[in-house]
This record gives sequence, C-alpha cells and structure tokens, in this order.
Amino acid sequence: MIESENPPPVHAEAAGEPPKSLKPTPAAPADRAQQEVEIKFVTDSSGLAAALGSDLLRVEKPSPARKLVSIYFDTPDWALKQRKMALRVRRNGRAAPIMTLKWPTETAGDIFARGEVEVRAPKMEPDLSLFDADLAASLREILGDAPLEAKFETHVRRVARLIGYGSARIEAAFDEGVIHSGARELPLRELELELKSGPAQDFFDFAGLIAETLPLRLDNVSKAERAAHFCEGTAPKPVKAKPADLPADANLDEATARIILGTIEHFLVNWASLRASDDPESIHQMRVALRRLRAALGMLKKVIPCLEFEAFREEAKALASAFGPARDSDALRELIEQGPMGHFGERKDFAPLLDALEKRRAAAYAESRALIESQRPTLFVLRLSAFVARRGWRNATPGLDLATLTEPVAVFAAQALERLHKRALKRGKKLVTLPDEQRHEVRIALKNLRYGGEFFASCFAGQRDPAPFLRAAADLQGLLGAHNDAASADHFLSASHAEGAARAAGIVSGWYARGAVIADKRLAREWKRFKAMRPFWR
Repeated sequence: MIESENPPPVHAEAAGEPPKSLKPTPAAPADRAQQEVEIKFVTDSSGLAAALGSDLLRVEKPSPARKLVSIYFDTPDWALKQRKMALRVRRNGRAAPIMTLKWPTETAGDIFARGEVEVRAPKMEPDLSLFDADLAASLREILGDAPLEAKFETHVRRVARLIGYGSARIEAAFDEGVIHSGARELPLRELELELKSGPAQDFFDFAGLIAETLPLRLDNVSKAERAAHFCEGTAPKPVKAKPADLPADANLDEATARIILGTIEHFLVNWASLRASDDPESIHQMRVALRRLRAALGMLKKVIPCLEFEAFREEAKALASAFGPARDSDALRELIEQGPMGHFGERKDFAPLLDALEKRRAAAYAESRALIESQRPTLFVLRLSAFVARRGWRNATPGLDLATLTEPVAVFAAQALERLHKRALKRGKKLVTLPDEQRHEVRIALKNLRYGGEFFASCFAGQRDPAPFLRAAADLQGLLGAHNDAASADHFLSASHAEGAARAAGIVSGWYARGAVIADKRLAREWKRFKAMRPFWR
C-alpha cells in the first residue's frame, strides 16, 4: 500500500559527518559520511507526464514544484571529473545555497550508492573551508594549485513526493529542465528514486514495479557526468569489471551478495557507452559481465541450490545471446582489419566485404540499443538487485544449512575452484585431437575457472600469486578460440554475397584456416604447461 506524505524540506545542514579523509584516487567515503541510495530513470516529456499522473507515484497533498539552479565546479583540466566526483552549489528558490560534494563508492556492486556531504554556503560559489578540515585538505590535495571554475549549470523544475512502499520511505523526484554549457542547452527529464529509510528490498521492488508500468529507462549517469560529457563533446567510456576484493573475514553469504552485485554493476555501467557511441568494447564488456554472473551463480548453486539462481542464469544467457550478433560483427571486423587486410592488397580490395559486414553490424547495433531501451534489461537489473537485497537464497532453498552461509568464503572458494579445475582437465584430455564442439566445452570450462579465480583471488592473499595461473587459462582460451574465429569468418563469408568480394573472402578464409593450424601447434605446449601448474588456492 502506497501512503501519501508531503516531501520533507531540503536539509541545509551538513548531511551527516563528512569523511575523515578522501583519497585522491579514487575518492572513498568513510563510515560516517552519508551514503545515498538512488535509482535514476530517464524518459521524455510524455513519459515524465505519465509518471507524474501514475497512481503508483501519486500523493494526496502534493507540495509545490521547486526551481533548482545548480552550478557545477571543477578545475580547468577536470580533476574532479577524472575521479568521478562532483562539486556543486545549488539554490532552491530564495533559500540559502547548499554546497554538495559527491563521490563514488569503491566497493564493487555499490552502483546505486554514492557518498555525499552537504553544507550551507553564503553564496553561489564554492568555499572548501566550509567542509570538515580533513575533507577540505584532501580536496586541495586533489586540486593542487588549479583554480575551481564554473563548468556548467542546470536549471530544473523539481516535483518531489515521499512515497511509502512496504516498510520503505522513498523520495520520488521528477526533474525537468536543461543543462547549460555556454550558449548550448541539453534537455533533461529524469525520475530519481532515493531510499530515505527502510529496507532496500522494498526500494528495489518498488523501482521494478514502476519500471514495469511506466515508459522509463534505467540510467546510471549522474547529471554532473551527463553535463560534463555534453560540455566536452565526449561520450562515456566502456568499463571493465572491478576486482571483487572480498574481505579476509567475509563469509559465503556476504561474498554471494558482493559478487552478484559486482556483475550487475559491470553490466549496467556499460549501457551509457552503448547509448552514446559505437565503441565495440561496450557490448563486449556487457557480455563479459553476463557471463561472469552466470559463472558465479553456477558455482554458488552447487552448495546453495536456489531455483532463482538458475532463473537469473537463464535470463543472463538470453541477454548475452541477444547482444551476440553485434559482438560477432565487431570481432570479425577487428580480425579482418588487423589480420589479412594488413598483409594483402589495399583497403579497396576488402571494401566490398567490409561494407557488407558494416551493414550487418549496423543492424545488430540497432537491435542492441533497442534492447537496452526496452524494459527487459532494466527489470533484470532491478529484480536481481531486490533478490540480493533480501538475500533471497536464504529462504528459497529448502533444507539449506545456514552454517554453510556463515563459514569463511575461502573454504567454499577452494572447493569450488578445485572442482572447476578438475572439470577443465577432464574435458581437455587429448585436447589437440578433440573436435570443435568438445573444444568449445573445454573453453567454457577454462572460462568459468578463470572467472572463479578472479572472484576469489583475494581470499588467498599472501599465498601463491594467482596472476600466472589466470593468465595461462586466458591464453588457452585464446588459442581454443582460433577455431571459433575461423568458423565465424566462414559463416559470414558463406552468407555474404557482396559483389567484388571474392578475392578478399578467399584471403580471409585462408588466413583463419592457417591461424587455426598455427594455434594448434602452440596449444599442445600451452596445455601441457597449464596442467603442470600448481593452482594458487592449494
């Protein structure tokens, strides 16, 4: 039941105590700093109107709209932006300005959480001395001698409502306005949900409910980041996975949550790059994130046989497959340009083939972007986040011994990695003579072993360096992938009927067939070396 309440006033006092220290790279919150948990949706004018009129977001006594003017500051070379920090001064109508510093959390999986400190300011200019002395000193260390300058402004009409859902109190902020950068303007229409109090699972459940009902698109790019890219004319960059860095004393329950949330973050942060550019790494990283999630859930279900694990694994597989054509097109183009095209003929000899490949790639990218803008991945992220927030594996597994969840994660990690290692060795017997289908199974086994090793490497800190073992597994994956490269090239060439592409097609086909033969010569040697390596968890 959704209750109706007036939104609380904007607090002009310091929002919690500021962190005692702020590392220059990256910024890190301390335990006593306020941490906001926020989900952002972007939409258009009709979508924002639909949200304002939705029964799910309606209150009996709405407060009047507020006019917020915010000025964002940074150094000439964007020292704060480089650390994903934002410093702004905001005025709400005629109220006294508030200076706010925000920074990202360091822990993998805290995608919806940010550190925040707010203080009153006498005017619409930053004054670092108003912050805690330690925080101000850390900021000055980051800034050096560089001055702070106004980079851009946002002018927003905000309607704020406090919603009750379950045991949670959630502020819904409907923002409509513009980002000003010099004489240029960028429209801004967002719905932000912030958890004010109560359980996070109710917060994520509510976010999923409105995402299922309203034309909203999940987004993780802050106003400051969006405005900075607009100001500079840049696009968000693809992002690789953060290290899991599990605490030494972490138990299996905590590790399960951290690892799953880390894969969600890895998946979500790459949406912005796909939306704004054709950088092939964005889709590649999204697929890696989904494969890592499937690998993690596959490992966990061996000791936590939760049915929802398998349901999320299947959805992750379906999403990764949907992005597959775009990734395959990118990979094949890269192979052609860096391989045979660099050694045979001029570019014009390959132009018809590349033109045909580009048409396939453009269509695949259009489908991938349409998928990102659909409800499906948004609901996947929010439902999986809600599942983690309520620790859904605890009660969804009949007969689960809760002592299993409280044991040190290193115990589980050693057993799981040992099992994956044995599976890879078993599937790889007589590796060089195996047909392609069975080689693919070996490649999957090595991939799961490598992902597992990356998840749990920190559990064995102080023992053997995991890097050589993980690198050897990755090298074997690459060698086994040579046959996949040849098969992928042949599939495209057989389906492509580009006029004038016969010579280039023959070169490409022969190039990758020979590459597979060369890879096989290395494969036997590398496989023998891998089998002789002592695993880092023993």
